[in-house]
Amino acid sequence: MPGDEPVPSVDEVKRLAQSRFAAAAQHYVTDRIHAEGDELDRMVELARLTGRERVLDVATGGGHTALAFAPHAGEVVALDLTQAMLDAAARHVSARGATNVSFRLGDAERMPFAGAEFDVVAARYAPHHFPQPERFLAESARVLRPGGRLVIFDNMVPEDDELDAFMNRFESWRDPSHVRAHRSSEWVRLMEAAGFTVEAADPLVRKRYVFADWTAKQSMPAEQRGALSRWLLDAPGRCREFFAVTGDAGRAVSLEATFGFIAARR
Repeated sequence: MPGDEPVPSVDEVKRLAQSRFAAAAQHYVTDRIHAEGDELDRMVELARLTGRERVLDVATGGGHTALAFAPHAGEVVALDLTQAMLDAAARHVSARGATNVSFRLGDAERMPFAGAEFDVVAARYAPHHFPQPERFLAESARVLRPGGRLVIFDNMVPEDDELDAFMNRFESWRDPSHVRAHRSSEWVRLMEAAGFTVEAADPLVRKRYVFADWTAKQSMPAEQRGALSRWLLDAPGRCREFFAVTGDAGRAVSLEATFGFIAARR
């Protein structure tokens, strides 16, 4: 069962993420959860934009966050570790008519920018892939100007050991490049340690995964899909109830995961 393997190195995690997201790049452009998230409006609100800011979208994926910020900022730079993902995002952004978005290949934990280049750093659906979140936060603080803001929206687990372990297990089983969904309280501590002042830490929200689509997005082999389905349906009642696991004829149909916003000022 996934979860018992040796812990991979930082470089191995990043190579795995590159290979998996390169193969699924176009899917992340069209995926409903990534494309239609109402959290984008809240992220823009938390950034407190005036229309002149230079924004860095870290791990842009399909480019949806860059597109959401573009009408409200002077410039958006979309950063991603995977060239295929950048290419797919660039096609998407161009087709939507945004002209103030540029694209840059680079690592969230070793950003290819000078200090104090940006007014806002945003990251959506990405930090759970970062093997060294403290390095991501240190780099965000470095590239932000004094008074600049960091805004993240990501998988975040409840403040409960059993539910935390359960969610991280199903997320990493489905996608081995998942490192850890942190608790909101963990993000607050890490941000404060990096020199940020936390301005908002919203209550967790829920998103529903349709099991077949969710597993297809990462091209899970049929044997692993079946094993994960059985594991979810056989889980402790408390976990099944909290994550709203549903099934039909012995197969998982859907489940929910929790997500959170945090905004902080440098």
